[in-house]
Formats: sequence, C-alpha cells, structure tokens
Amino acid sequence: MSEQTYTPPDHQLPATAANSATPHRSRLLLSVLAVVVVAVLLLIGLLPRRKTTHAIDAQADQQSKALPVVQVMTARQASSTQQLTLPGTVTPANAVHIYARAAGYLKARYVDLGDKVHRGQLLATISAPDLDAAVLQQQAIVQQGRNALAKAESQKDLQQATYDRVHTLVLHGVLSQQDDDVARAALKAAIEDVRSAQGAISAASAALARASALVSFEQIRSPIDGTVTARNVEMGSLVSAGGSGEGLTPAPAMSQTGGPPTGGSQGNELFEIASTRDLLVFVTVPEDDAPFLQTGQPATLTFSEMPSEPFLGTVTRTSDSLSQQTRTLLLEIGIADTAHRLRPGMFASVQLRFKAADPGILVAGDSVIPRAQGQFIAVVSQGVVHLQPVHVGRDLGTQVYVTTGLKDGDQIVVNPTDAVQEGAHVSTQSAPEGQQK
Repeated sequence: MSEQTYTPPDHQLPATAANSATPHRSRLLLSVLAVVVVAVLLLIGLLPRRKTTHAIDAQADQQSKALPVVQVMTARQASSTQQLTLPGTVTPANAVHIYARAAGYLKARYVDLGDKVHRGQLLATISAPDLDAAVLQQQAIVQQGRNALAKAESQKDLQQATYDRVHTLVLHGVLSQQDDDVARAALKAAIEDVRSAQGAISAASAALARASALVSFEQIRSPIDGTVTARNVEMGSLVSAGGSGEGLTPAPAMSQTGGPPTGGSQGNELFEIASTRDLLVFVTVPEDDAPFLQTGQPATLTFSEMPSEPFLGTVTRTSDSLSQQTRTLLLEIGIADTAHRLRPGMFASVQLRFKAADPGILVAGDSVIPRAQGQFIAVVSQGVVHLQPVHVGRDLGTQVYVTTGLKDGDQIVVNPTDAVQEGAHVSTQSAPEGQQK
C-alpha cells in the first residue's frame, strides 16, 4: 500500500499557519482598494477635461464654418437743407493805414494806442526844416516874378504910347513906314515880355503850392473817426518820405483778414486807425460749397467768449471767383454790433445754411475704401459683399457726402477690414450709433 498524506482543514491547522495567511489577504484588499480609488480619481479628472476639449473642438469647428460678421448701416439720402460751419476773423469795415509824406523827425505825438480820434484830428507833427525853407524860397521866387511882371507891364505901356505917337505921325507923312514898323515890333516884344513874366509867376506859384502841400504833411491828421489800433513811432523818430519810421523793430506783417496789427513797424505805417462801429467777417468757402452761397444770405456767428449769444450777419459780397492757390471763395459778412461787444481780430465760428438740389448720401468717413482704382464702399446685398465705386463730395471729417455710386437704403459696411472683399459671404449686424457718424 502506498502512503497517503493527510492535510487537516484550516480550522484544524495549527494556530501559527492561520495567523500567517491573514496579513496577506489584508494587503491584497488594500491594493485593490487603492487601484479602485486611483481609477475613480482619474475618471473624475479626465471626464470633465475630455468634455471641455470636445466642446472647444466643436466651437472651433463651428467658427471655422461660420460666416464673418460685419457691422453695417443703412445709407439714407441727405436733407436738401445743408449747414456749413467755417472759421472767420472779425475785421473793421473801415480801417486806414497812415503814412508820412514829409521827411524829417517826429516833433510831437498827440495820440497813443487805443485812443478815440475824430476825422481831421491832429495825431502828430513832423519837423522838416528843409521843407519850410523850400516854401520860403518859392515865395521869394513868386515875388521876384511879380516884380518882373510889373516891370514888363510898365515897358509895355511905354511901347504902347510910343507906337501911338509914331503911328499918328506916319499917317500925317511926318515919319516913314519904317518907323511905324519898328514901333509896332517893339510893342509886340513888350507884350510877350508881360506874358513871359505871367508864365514865370504861374510856375513859381505852382512850385510854391507843392512846397506848401509838403509842409502841410508835417501835420499828420486822421482821415476817419475811429480808434488808434497801431502806433509805430516815437518822438524823435526819423521819418522818411516813403512813410516809414526808421529805427523801429519790425513786426510780422498780417493781412487785414488776419486781424489788425497791435504794434511794431507794420508795413512802414506810422498809425493805423480802425472804425469799430461797423465790422466785417471774412470767410473762405471750399469749392464744393461755393455755388450755393450768394450775396444777401443770412449767417449766424458765435464766439467762444460769448457762447450763448449768437450774432446775426449778412453776406454783403463775395469775390465771385475762386483763388487758384486754395480753390476757395472769399466771403464778406457784415455785422451790426451796436453794443460794441466785438473787437477786430476775434475768432468767429460762422454757420451758413443753403439749399442743395442733390446733396447726395451721407455716410461715415470710415466706410470709404481708398484704392489705386478710385474710392469704393462695401455694399452688402443678400449676404454678399460688393465693392461699389463711388464719388465723394463734401467732406465733413467724420462723415462724407457720396454723390454717385450709392442709392437710398443700401446696406454699407462700416469700418471694413481686410476680410471684406468682392464677392465675400458675410453675416451682418447693425453698427452702433456712434460708428455711424
């Protein structure tokens, strides 16, 4: 018989064997639990991340397939009543620049900057001794001519009496005809001497009148009522006959449309006097608006010093021709300022209103696309972009008038980007109100 080995059940194993199997099972159970926990944590972290990744991928795919969105505005026909705002400068309606005609030194000055003067008032006097001496010289020449005339007239009277006696004796045959001819010739010569003396007096009197006129220019008087707006001489200044006061520091010349001068040697003038009772404002109108402005149109003027007080004016005249340098029309606007609140040189904002038969369509300036072929505006029709060639008229800065190329109701792209090309399919949305101006 073979030998059989008998293995007792676990509960019959010795105590030492049972105790050794229990820790092994515990470690196995802990390992399984750890694996389960790690798997759960991985699932908790990976599932949301995977979901987010799928969402991002789906959104990117949707955006890649979606149409580009552009902001559009509806083109509308502009109103026929147009308003034009232009800058202008207040100038006096009547201003004179006073020059010297007599050469000499300024002897006295009786007015200064800002003084009110009346017509004919003495402003200054010039000391010109050479002119005074010239007058005395011409007076002496006139007197000398008068003396010569008196002598010539006496000689003529004598020759007249001699001829009368000789002629009587010739008629009675006492003297010959030769004696009569000699007496007649002497009388004619005496008469010519009288006429020559009279001519010399006339010439001397004319020279005296000229010298006296030059002397009268030693007194500088105002030709109008007004205010002294420039005084460019001091006492003792050397004044030339050309009108300038020498020895003064020149100031930059300013045209009357740019305001009156306030001092310094201004165009060789001694004084400037302006009448501030009537004022004018000069405005340069662009070529596009020039055809609509005519004499007699009303104008509203505002000033930064008095923003709440508009002044009414009238277009008194225009240059009726455009400047070839600036392509602008010069406008003159008259203002009645009885309260004397305005001053020459003030800056004015001039508003002019006029009717335009076909002003065009007003669009945002950013809508215009400049290219080498011309100017274009992107028009969207049924989701398709068409680059429409246009002609731009008046430019208001942020807005422009399109005279040709657009029609009322067109959907135009505001501030187009590089994605806006001919034939591109786009999705539209209304532009904010601020971008439509």
